[in-house]
Amino acid sequence: MKRLSLSARQHAAHKAQENPHGAVVVMIFFLIAFLLAARSANAQWAVMNKYAEFGLGNFYMFVPRETDAKRIIQETLQDNRLPYQVAFRKGKSLLLSTAFNDPLNNEYVYVVHSFKGRKNDVNGYHIFCYYMENRYRYFYDVEEIDGRISVIHDPAVLDVSPNQQRSAKKD
Repeated sequence: MKRLSLSARQHAAHKAQENPHGAVVVMIFFLIAFLLAARSANAQWAVMNKYAEFGLGNFYMFVPRETDAKRIIQETLQDNRLPYQVAFRKGKSLLLSTAFNDPLNNEYVYVVHSFKGRKNDVNGYHIFCYYMENRYRYFYDVEEIDGRISVIHDPAVLDVSPNQQRSAKKD
């Protein structure tokens, strides 16, 4: 190991005194880089200002009209960089039930449900946005005119029910 001479050590100490904030600047740079990386790694719903949060990563909203529900869902999907061209079931109790794999982590999915209901004696549409593990999950049953639909997410089917054609083929 080479020892520095006294003049070399004094020169190094003088250089350090010239830029006392160098270490702080480097630490701030690494902190910013870490925060940006953490933001992209935490791929949950990003823009959800309109919604009420229930649980971590899950959101809810009630709107009085079907057109409002469609518009808000499409805006939400677009704001969160998800495919926002979805097939709504116009006039049905279950307006929408869909899921999207998280592009950064396929062990998680974004799930969106919207169905008719009442809140505070007002008819309208409930909108639920979930971020959850990509595993089988039963949500609830929705009454339709022609029967009841169970809303289920099943990664083996790669879709969120109801999709009667696929489920009939699987049985």
